[in-house]
Amino acid sequence: MLRRSAAFLWKYKKTTLVAAGASYAGYRYIKIQRENDAKMVVAPESVLTWKIVDGLLVESSKNIKVGSLGFLGSMLRKALIDSDEVTIFDALLSLELAAKDPRIHEICINLTNGSKDSQGSPGSAGISLTQAQELRAALLAFTEQKKKQLGPTAGRVYFVVDSFDDQTTYLLASGCSDIIAQPSGYLPLTGVSSTQLFFRRLADKIGVKPVVESRKEYKGFASTFTETKLPVKQRENMVAIINAINNMLVDDIAACKLHGAKAPLTAEIVRSAMAEGPLSVPEAIDRGLLSRSGYLLDSKSITGPKSRIGITAYRLVREKEMSRQSDAMKKDTVCIVYMSGTIRRNGMHSASSLASALIKAAKEPSVSALVFRIDSGGGDAIASDTIAHAIDHIQNELGKPVVASYGSAAASGAVLASITCRKIFANPGSITGSIGVVAMKPVFTKKLLDYLGVNVEELRVVDNRSNSFTEEPTGAELERFRARVDKIYDYFVARVAKGRGFTPEQAEAVARGQVFTGIQAKDNGLVDELGSLTRAVEAAAQLGHKGTDDGYKADITENINVKFCVPETNL
Repeated sequence: MLRRSAAFLWKYKKTTLVAAGASYAGYRYIKIQRENDAKMVVAPESVLTWKIVDGLLVESSKNIKVGSLGFLGSMLRKALIDSDEVTIFDALLSLELAAKDPRIHEICINLTNGSKDSQGSPGSAGISLTQAQELRAALLAFTEQKKKQLGPTAGRVYFVVDSFDDQTTYLLASGCSDIIAQPSGYLPLTGVSSTQLFFRRLADKIGVKPVVESRKEYKGFASTFTETKLPVKQRENMVAIINAINNMLVDDIAACKLHGAKAPLTAEIVRSAMAEGPLSVPEAIDRGLLSRSGYLLDSKSITGPKSRIGITAYRLVREKEMSRQSDAMKKDTVCIVYMSGTIRRNGMHSASSLASALIKAAKEPSVSALVFRIDSGGGDAIASDTIAHAIDHIQNELGKPVVASYGSAAASGAVLASITCRKIFANPGSITGSIGVVAMKPVFTKKLLDYLGVNVEELRVVDNRSNSFTEEPTGAELERFRARVDKIYDYFVARVAKGRGFTPEQAEAVARGQVFTGIQAKDNGLVDELGSLTRAVEAAAQLGHKGTDDGYKADITENINVKFCVPETNL
């Protein structure tokens, strides 16, 4: 028997060696995991540390999705624990968990370019205005919660950087109690501006004539090709947007209450700094914009000899702690589906692929509601309508609510795609609206063809020049072109009226291509609430809750499971 077993093992020696190696690797992994789990604890009076690296604080993770790979996925996730990449959602959730966790007393944020994976700027968090607003609000909430838990001097949040490279990163830092920068550094507080290039003279010079139909006077996409400067209405709209965003920046920074600041901040001080910026660190300290000077290498000494736990490790520890509670507490599951970039009809990044991903997520039995997280300036109208139909199908046929969360931008086609969501959230600085249509086709004139030395001969069976790229549409062809644009615009406005419960006149008043901030969209009814991604998740869970308990209140830190859908075919 022994000889027979030995002969069998020798015959399959390669398989045997692989199996033995895999078994040993599994044993070692389990042993190391248990050792690491023993080390990954949240000690009393801990400091939550967060190293932000430009380019690695992201909207949605591009890492391998390991959640459904079982044992291998667990191994991979453990291997990625030291990764500097953090998603906006994970950062928000970690900060909100820490705010309620009596073991976490302070936060220390270290802005660095110390990762081999980053090619970004060491003084920039690499995030948008709205992402900074979301995270800043979570940091302020942490301090307020700690004051209630531990006393009026508790909840210090330190932001340590060598030098600031942009205003958005400083806006994030203004949610902290202590802002510390290297004495040789700068604070580039210069106010909000916008620069736009116009290509009309170039088009005339080379002999390209754009044929454009815009609906309506505020719709500015085509102006960059057809004008030499902004038309009056579009300029008015753009100036209003810039002023609104700059006022947000001033008000938020002026509300900053820095520990140990030389002077209390006011809006006048911030506006003066913008007019005279960039400021050196000593100048910024004198005006109360920074707490004091210091160095990144000294960040450990700033918080003293307290236990420290990184934000990724903390998130995993809390995830494990919450999983132990899941058996005792029924949790609603919300799936976040991301859409970013230009909305297209074709290619692997098509709207139909995203629509399929939305419906697939909604059909999961465990999912009670969806959050549609958007960062898109729009795109193709037909593609946007494809996504809109998927959302209608999910809500009307599958009976599951969809809540929209507007990130940096959700404009034009992105509004069409999401306007019928049960609830729409935006951040104060989200760029939205632009409810209008642009259709444009280039006509290559004789001037260009002569310059290139190209002759063109067009042969037709039907006398219809609509598709010609050398002849400008006229007469009936031009009327048909305009009629198509009018029909799309009318459909768009009707969808807005349906989704927001507007009269046709009310829908037209917020259309015409006008662009709004999130605050303005809240005021005119295009948006229901101002709030972060986590607030949108709670609203979705509340809407999708099937329980009979009348006192149910959705809480991202207690009774909600979150799944993610970042389609490979994302736009």
